[in-house]
Amino acid sequence: MELTLGPVLFDWSKSELLRFYGEVADMEVNTVYIGEVVCAKRNRLAPKDIEAIASTLEAAGKKVIVSSLALVSNEDELSIVRDIAALPLPIEANDISVLGIVDPSKKEVFAGPHLKTYNREAVRFLEDQGIKGITFPVELSGSSIAYNMEGAAVKGEVFAHGKLPLALSWRCYSSRLHGLTKSECQYHCSKDPDGLELRTMPHASKTGEVLGEPCFAINGTAIMSALPQSLIEFTKDLAQMKISALRISPHYKHTAETVKIYKERLNEVSSPARALEKLKALYGCDLVNGWYLDKAGKITAEVAKAEATFLD
Repeated sequence: MELTLGPVLFDWSKSELLRFYGEVADMEVNTVYIGEVVCAKRNRLAPKDIEAIASTLEAAGKKVIVSSLALVSNEDELSIVRDIAALPLPIEANDISVLGIVDPSKKEVFAGPHLKTYNREAVRFLEDQGIKGITFPVELSGSSIAYNMEGAAVKGEVFAHGKLPLALSWRCYSSRLHGLTKSECQYHCSKDPDGLELRTMPHASKTGEVLGEPCFAINGTAIMSALPQSLIEFTKDLAQMKISALRISPHYKHTAETVKIYKERLNEVSSPARALEKLKALYGCDLVNGWYLDKAGKITAEVAKAEATFLD
């Protein structure tokens, strides 16, 4: 099973992105996705920058795929898609507009997690279009992924680690927080390189403390999970589903260490429980996997198996 590095979903400066991709050359990932997915206003890397980064990463033995915007609503955004589609690189379609621009018989096209590949019919449709691989939406359960992969000819990939991209809007949450509209953007989202955490309303706990729990993260026009997802306990299950790649979504810190922990797990140097503990210690927080197990919150593999046995 391969490891891939997804596109940076946060607003990092051009210098930060160049620094990051310089480090990626030494990471043990097979494929790297590059490109702005969330908001056209923060399209920090020009096509020539992407091409230069790709050249360096390809020299380091990585496959490079350019990712498209997930929400294309006007001509300016469509122009950005056309510009990256013109690059001599495979493309990840996060919006169906890509299929109106790129001929999959002439360029490799992959379906990103923002295309709603919820069922077998959607998988077959994309296969018929010539799509080479599918990264399934983050809200699919493991059982749904397994069902969709039955008989599939395309490469299957899952979003295995990182803050989950939950929803995208044309309007900007970060600007609204500062009393501005999206058209008045002052790049406030760049001040929160892993998103701005939102917490629930304070409430009294059993010990009398007033608490507010992490709920979401604001990331410009996107809402994300407050806590990172990790599927590191389920690598063998995913392999049995014929999933061939696990995607790690970059965070401002710890990405290289995260790749190393996942690589150790895939090589069976570390047990699932030990690998999970390493990640929790690294990020200093709990991790989530609720959708994968079709339950709310962070459910461990052991609890899931025990519940399944009880229900049987």
